[in-house]
Amino acid sequence: MKITIRSILGFLVMAILFASCEDEDKNPLNLLELDNSKSPFVRIIVDEPIVAAGDIASSSLVAKVDALEDNVASWQLAVSRESGGVASDAIVLTTLTDFPGQISIPYTEIADALGISTDEISGGDFIRFLGTATGTDGTVVTFDNFSPNVTGQPEQRQAFNFIVLVKCSPITDATLAGTWVIDMTDLFGDGWDGAFVTFEIDGVTTDYTFTAGSAANFEVDVPAGTSNLVISYTSGAFEEEHIYTIETPDGDVRGPFGPNPSPCIN
Repeated sequence: MKITIRSILGFLVMAILFASCEDEDKNPLNLLELDNSKSPFVRIIVDEPIVAAGDIASSSLVAKVDALEDNVASWQLAVSRESGGVASDAIVLTTLTDFPGQISIPYTEIADALGISTDEISGGDFIRFLGTATGTDGTVVTFDNFSPNVTGQPEQRQAFNFIVLVKCSPITDATLAGTWVIDMTDLFGDGWDGAFVTFEIDGVTTDYTFTAGSAANFEVDVPAGTSNLVISYTSGAFEEEHIYTIETPDGDVRGPFGPNPSPCIN
């Protein structure tokens, strides 16, 4: 029995040591330990983490940037665009050396840095920002240095890997209140393979799709007094099979959208 207990204790000790090593590998830099081992951690608060596609040409990335401790010499910000699941190369935008600080960069300048125009940034795209902090001791920190429980938590407000979502613009050229009609077609005849159309009515979203057959029809009642209506499309598999039209309460038919529909109808 003594041998068994010792074996169990030995196993537990080894397991704890292994887990500690694993955690260290995932998060080799510390945030809250002794002064001489704290990471040069930078936080950011972005004023508008979501921007409408139609507003991006007149909007800016505006944010407050601060260091968690007085051990950050500089923070560099780079940007890339993710569209259709494909990311562009990251391009450096600016560097801060004074904290707290503020940045205000027009999206026209961001688009120029990426070698595109704002007209090429559409709903469904992500503008990803990547930060690099350099400590007063020369330590260089990127999002790779931190485990997902740091970079993946919004409350950390980490300035190393964050996004601005480009969403579809609200409908402004049609009567909002009334019955909208969605006509969906699948060219193969087996439903929409995970794709769907979303109606966002004053911030409340409802998805519409079908899972079998070659066609489906939905009537969407938008209540009187609605001030904001956004219609968007989320892709699934076999996008070359998906087509749909939208009829407004005024009787105007928009589309057809597809095959391979874009994320936005306007």
